[in-house]
Amino acid sequence: MNWVRIISATIIAATIGFLIHLLYGQGIAIEYVQKAAENGLLNDVIKQPYPNWIIITASLTALIPAFGKVFVYILIQDKLPSKNKIIKGMIFGVLLLFVGDDLLRMPIMGIVTGNPFDVVFVQSLEKWIIYPIMGIVIAILVPDKLFSRTPNKIQEEEQV
Repeated sequence: MNWVRIISATIIAATIGFLIHLLYGQGIAIEYVQKAAENGLLNDVIKQPYPNWIIITASLTALIPAFGKVFVYILIQDKLPSKNKIIKGMIFGVLLLFVGDDLLRMPIMGIVTGNPFDVVFVQSLEKWIIYPIMGIVIAILVPDKLFSRTPNKIQEEEQV
């Protein structure tokens, strides 16, 4: 029964996400952006090489998703297999790839839309390197069991 629920959750979540992507992302949003371009609203978009203030903004805002990854690691670190922090971090990095599109979906979509295999590989390699390295760094630097709760602590919390 659990497998049915897991498969159902996977199919329904993917269907909802894909329908929103098609109807909004590939429909309403694209139409809006095309009209904005036609009206000249995109003429002042800054292109590379970026000025320093854009690089600084990009660097600072990169801290937001990085903190999210650290926070998720803190929540699941005791559930990851292995006691070795490097292996644990590598597994976490692969999980980061797995929960996004970068592990397989985008490479597959790149190939099926006509991109040569070597181009897809070179483009994908960046993410395949970044996330496992981020996972390892996070696993090494985050303290063990930061929010661990023993059964006794859970019972005490429930009684309060």
